[in-house]
Amino acid sequence: MKYLLTLSIVFTLAVAGHSQWWFDAGVSGAWGSTGLIDDNVFDHGSYKQKLSSGTAFGGRLGINYGYHVGLIVEYGGATSKQQYNYSGESPFNTFQWKHNNLTTMFRYSGNGAYVEFGAQFSSVKDVELENVVWPVANVTEKFSDNYTSGVFGFGSYLMGSELLTVNLGVRVYWAFNDAVNETGKAEYYPIVTSVPNVQPGTWDPSVKTHAAAAMLRLEINYAFGHFAKEGCHDRWKLILFQ
Repeated sequence: MKYLLTLSIVFTLAVAGHSQWWFDAGVSGAWGSTGLIDDNVFDHGSYKQKLSSGTAFGGRLGINYGYHVGLIVEYGGATSKQQYNYSGESPFNTFQWKHNNLTTMFRYSGNGAYVEFGAQFSSVKDVELENVVWPVANVTEKFSDNYTSGVFGFGSYLMGSELLTVNLGVRVYWAFNDAVNETGKAEYYPIVTSVPNVQPGTWDPSVKTHAAAAMLRLEINYAFGHFAKEGCHDRWKLILFQ
């Protein structure tokens, strides 16, 4: 949060001195591969990850300078999933977690395309585990309350006008901190004690479980205003596009 506040202050001060700052707002939706990456799973002989998917949606505000550089702030909700197979049982365990995301991205645009990088703070709201033997169980208390991810993305302009644009892109997310807390690690998460042949000597509790995703995103953005002066001695103010 301190990082986001610092960025906001810097951009606010910069806006006061330049007339090339303009703003857009919009909505976005995403679908793609999501998962929990853990070396303990990779080292297990029979417990394997299965390709899983999730969705995300939210709103965005863009603070742009000229035609190329911009800061994007987004907030929205997401549902992620990770399924695991064990000895032919597909799926054996299925984790699904719901989280709210606050994302800040720097974007460079040119020639109808863009690249971007930034960070995302995810607040975990609910985690469910469905096992091949038992029904869905709430396991939120076995996961961290939040995690922070590095984000890299790229995309291109699809269609639109001077004010309304539609963009299609891809973002890759990788969480730096552990998605599983100490309570979960005591039960070998994300392997879970229901999986046979999990012994304390064959499972390393110091290994982090990283939430990760690679998602296809669709954005709809509307440019609504810019900073300018109406006269030489006037103050800078926000002027809405007509």
